[in-house]
Amino acid sequence: MAEEVIVGTADSEVEAEIIASRLRAESIPVRIRYDSQAGIPRQIAPSSVGFGPGAFRVVVLAEHATAARDLLADVDASPPGRRPLFRAVAILVLIAFVLVWVPGIIGALLAVFGSPR
Repeated sequence: MAEEVIVGTADSEVEAEIIASRLRAESIPVRIRYDSQAGIPRQIAPSSVGFGPGAFRVVVLAEHATAARDLLADVDASPPGRRPLFRAVAILVLIAFVLVWVPGIIGALLAVFGSPR
């Protein structure tokens, strides 16, 4: 039996399949393996819990490990310029949402505790 080498790890099966598809596109045989850390089978493990009950491992044969690592090293994890802008907009929307409710919350607190006179 040929030795298998882990070349990538992902929290979700979708992420693992994306990694595997990149390798398959270059004709590298690849397999995804689920390693349970808490004894929970993959079929009932919650998805996208982030390093929780298990992880998906992308494995290739040892003879393809170097080529697979080289291919995966060339891939940038985040598209340039999109993530920081998205986060900034999300934070601004969250702040605006909270600020809309602040006067109502202050009014409710004053009604409950009353203003001292």
